[in-house]
Amino acid sequence: MKMTRILIPAMAPLALAVSGVASAGPSGYVPAPPPPPQQNFMVRIGGSYVTPSSDTVTFADDTFQFFDAFRARLDPDDEWGWFINGEWKPTDHWGFELSYTDAGSFRGGNLNPYVDYINDIYDLNLDRRFRDIGEFDVEVSTASLKYYPLDPSCMFQPYVGGGVSYTDFSGENFRGILRQDLRDLGLRGTYDLGYSWGYTWQIGADFNFGHDSAWLVNVAAIYVRSESDAQFSVFDREPPPVDVEPIFESYSGDYNFNPWLFNIGVGYKFSF
Repeated sequence: MKMTRILIPAMAPLALAVSGVASAGPSGYVPAPPPPPQQNFMVRIGGSYVTPSSDTVTFADDTFQFFDAFRARLDPDDEWGWFINGEWKPTDHWGFELSYTDAGSFRGGNLNPYVDYINDIYDLNLDRRFRDIGEFDVEVSTASLKYYPLDPSCMFQPYVGGGVSYTDFSGENFRGILRQDLRDLGLRGTYDLGYSWGYTWQIGADFNFGHDSAWLVNVAAIYVRSESDAQFSVFDREPPPVDVEPIFESYSGDYNFNPWLFNIGVGYKFSF
């Protein structure tokens, strides 16, 4: 009994050592614990080719003087802009992206149906034809949730995503040639597009320069749903004589800008 009390304390350290060697595996080394999951961040910047949609807008009379309406086509040209975005990847396969695109300045629009319309109303006998009547600037901001299907060790990383968008229109104005034509007729006008909330979805890919490189090349195609209220007014430049009826026309209609953004740029990724 006395011998047992002596052996038990002596055998305890030996048993712990044997169990440690057994858990270390055949090589005799204890494996290192798995590294904690990384939260990756990325910043991308580059050029964006913007292709807006063409839309036929039904313009209604805002002054309620007339009950009929006319249809005119807004068809802005494609333009180059630039983008910057930041992305947080809390897991290997999911990311949250905030993006800003300065989409550039656009011009377009066919006002000839309006000319025909006011000719009938006021009997003005205008023979001018108006084309590319408006110009405006566009900025697009998006917030998207993105999914990466491949293992993060792959240098090629495709993804899909979707979220919400905000489109801001600014600098709206009639083009100089139209302003001059209106001035010749003793008229002037205003043009407004406002802003739009919508949705967005995208597909793209990152091409990493190497397994250990923080730099990448990005390409993406992004669709933005953007519907805005297009409004324009035409009125006298100077108050007319008392015995002459003043001209004031104001019309508005829903315009679907709905651009495609084709991005190409470079990015840098880092972790905390």
